[in-house]
Amino acid sequence: MDASAVRPSARQIAWQRQELTAFVHFGPNTFTDLEWGTGLDDPAAFAPSALDCSQWVSTLVSAGFKSVILTAKHHDGFCLWPSKFLDHSVAASYGRDVVGELSAACQAAGLGFGVYLSPADLHQEKAPGGYYGNGSPAVPSRIGEFEYVVDDYNRFYLNQLHELLTSYGPIAEVWLDGANPTSSTQTYAFEAWFDLIRRLAPDATIAVGGPDVRWVGNEDGFARETEWSVVPFRDGRMLAEQTAPDIAGPELIAQADELRWYPAEVDVSIRPGWFYHAAEDGAVKSVAELLDIYRRSVGRNAVLLLNIPPDRRGLFADPDVEALAGFGDAIRSYYDTPLDLPGTLNVLDLREDISQGQQVESFAVDAFVEGAWQEIATGTTIGHRRLLPLTTPVTADDLRLRILSTRAEATVSLTAHFDPTVS
Repeated sequence: MDASAVRPSARQIAWQRQELTAFVHFGPNTFTDLEWGTGLDDPAAFAPSALDCSQWVSTLVSAGFKSVILTAKHHDGFCLWPSKFLDHSVAASYGRDVVGELSAACQAAGLGFGVYLSPADLHQEKAPGGYYGNGSPAVPSRIGEFEYVVDDYNRFYLNQLHELLTSYGPIAEVWLDGANPTSSTQTYAFEAWFDLIRRLAPDATIAVGGPDVRWVGNEDGFARETEWSVVPFRDGRMLAEQTAPDIAGPELIAQADELRWYPAEVDVSIRPGWFYHAAEDGAVKSVAELLDIYRRSVGRNAVLLLNIPPDRRGLFADPDVEALAGFGDAIRSYYDTPLDLPGTLNVLDLREDISQGQQVESFAVDAFVEGAWQEIATGTTIGHRRLLPLTTPVTADDLRLRILSTRAEATVSLTAHFDPTVS
């Protein structure tokens, strides 16, 4: 199969160009000090004292983020909007529509808005009359103006998707988490879910559990040194596990019956946990740590999805705000503008025109130092962007790129930066 011929969709290109997306984990876990709720948590536990989604948005915009994804429903099944399909939501006691308030704040600031809707649902598994894993048959079901043949839980899930996509748009991304703390067997009607999203939000990327974007394979903040966006499939499934060190090498491509443009998203939290815990206020990642994550995610042909969990007030906590402000300032200072040569550099910045596919397999970069060319770095894939730190700074008059191996002709740019946090 010809990997050089695979191209991204317009929505995938727009998604990749964002580079920085924020994740917001917020819900009953924020107040119960849990990471995964029970599914039977009292809705009254969710009680932010000073909710202000505009504070989240202004902090993210200032730090350079292009969109934000909210856990509209996490695994515990509690909904941050007043869904008409269950009582276990903000309507039960809190009385404010968090999804609606964040969507409005995003639209006002020009920030993209996405929703995380957990497929696994402990509330629907454990609550009386719940739908998750209840063994119901698939029957023709009306979902808004569309019809699907689905069981009880998939009908419930589709109805919630319909609510979110028609009431809170435009939606930039729908995130389908693969984690599952339930103990019941429940088949997901993925094709129906994807079809509904495509009909109602055709520009939205369907991520992680969807066809547009894959999970990078870890939650530690880094992509692979060799990160391909062209991924081999066989019988409708990735040939390699998403956690494998190599997911798209030539041996795997030789076994494929299909190749897809399937880029990676790197999800990691600014804190040890995904939800807010006061005990972690002293463990927020430093600017240097965030920049290292940036170089190893955005700088390895992926999009960084950085989680910032609001505290019990419903605000980003002060340590997180401070770290994000420093992170945004550092990116603007060190990476937004190429270094003028001659000069001293310690990070190379390579970019491939992915509208023409991903082609480069290996490359080398030379620096013109004291009247002679010398090799200062080598690498494998480039893709949308490759940030390559040097082991020691180099003072150079000029740089040149040598493409050592490529699948097809590629258009690649090369610039350089100096980042004082590189060690």
